[in-house]
Amino acid sequence: MLPSAITNAIEALSDLPGIGSRSAERLIFSLLRNESGLDRKIARAIGGLRENIRECKTCFHFCEGEHCVVCNNPGRDGRVICVVETPVDLVALERTHEFKGKYHVLHGVISPMNKVRPEDLRISPFFERVKRTSEIEEIVLAMSGNVEGDGTALFLSENLQRFFNGKITRLARGIPSGGDLDYLDVGTLSRAISERREF
Repeated sequence: MLPSAITNAIEALSDLPGIGSRSAERLIFSLLRNESGLDRKIARAIGGLRENIRECKTCFHFCEGEHCVVCNNPGRDGRVICVVETPVDLVALERTHEFKGKYHVLHGVISPMNKVRPEDLRISPFFERVKRTSEIEEIVLAMSGNVEGDGTALFLSENLQRFFNGKITRLARGIPSGGDLDYLDVGTLSRAISERREF
């Protein structure tokens, strides 16, 4: 029905998270109709990712040099480290412009079901970083609120307490801004009640 070059491109795009075969098909046909050389521009940009991008030697965020822009920024507060699952989570937190500390990216969560063990993540370098950096006063565990995220946060907390004397915190959970109570799931409401604060 279609030339193999098109079906191969559709299959390759379909491997990306969040893109099904229909979406991939529409994207490929759109690129084929485009006369401005967009396909070559995209190919060059993606082709350069593996050559130019590496992990920061301190926090394991993506960067082009030895260290990422956050670690290189002298204005960031090195007393507070926020541990995130992925670089995407780091970017999401940065968009808030609320967090002024530094980060550590684990590149995943502990997941026995998916055979992801602590040694498969950037956990050991994180513990070493905390041990050798005396200025750290608080570690924020910014894991997702699912079973794997909670399990990873618990693992980190229990191990950190063996050698770290500062504060270990987690992101607050509860009712989203503008959220109606009758639309929220039981877990969200339970956390909102149990983690309530003085007004």
